[in-house]
Amino acid sequence: MNLFKQTPDAKAPAQEVGLVDWFMDDFWPRFGKQSVYVLLGIAVVVAGFAWYNNDRVEQQGKENKELGPAFVYYSEDKLDSAETFLSAFVKTSHSRLVQDKANLMLGQINYSKGKYDDAIRAFSLVDLANTKQPLISSGAMHGLASSYIQNKNYPLAAETLEKFVSTFGRRTASPMEKVAGKEVADLSPAVPNALWKLTLVYRESKNPEKEKATAAKLVAIYPESRESFDATRLLAQIP
Repeated sequence: MNLFKQTPDAKAPAQEVGLVDWFMDDFWPRFGKQSVYVLLGIAVVVAGFAWYNNDRVEQQGKENKELGPAFVYYSEDKLDSAETFLSAFVKTSHSRLVQDKANLMLGQINYSKGKYDDAIRAFSLVDLANTKQPLISSGAMHGLASSYIQNKNYPLAAETLEKFVSTFGRRTASPMEKVAGKEVADLSPAVPNALWKLTLVYRESKNPEKEKATAAKLVAIYPESRESFDATRLLAQIP
């Protein structure tokens, strides 16, 4: 049974016995290109102002310009060209931040091509603990977990997703979080998706207690999310 791919004729969860073929792995279609375009915007801004900053920022601006062709190839869906460029780029010396951007994009391209082992290698080279650059680190960690899922390595997928939620999740079910001036925001928009993936990983791992607890947490903290809707349906089918 595979909960992580959806066939063209898949039915809604409530219609399927055992929820077969329910889950569509949708992080990259929803957040992937958005992340890359934001990174491109950051690169352009850094490059544009590098002339009056110190040598370190000037060097980073130069490296961002060097990474520019990969963004262009990616935006034009020329994935083979982007992969070739990035594979050579990451073998040369650059600042950690620029290198992380390159490995994030390379991992994403490999994932989209179904080259999950290559994606794992690329994502793993990103500084996953860097909460100062959460767009990059969370994207790589989410991609890493998704690659483990595709390889059916559920223990590592669960470990990675648990770390993702604890590192980038900030919201709780506390009513105080909705009080004006006290709103809490996660470091990544993909936390609900990570909780949903974690719920399904626990299901594949035959761990109903954690499956139910994680689904309930998702519904309580992110009731407005699409993942919460699916989790509610799942909870209704768990004894």
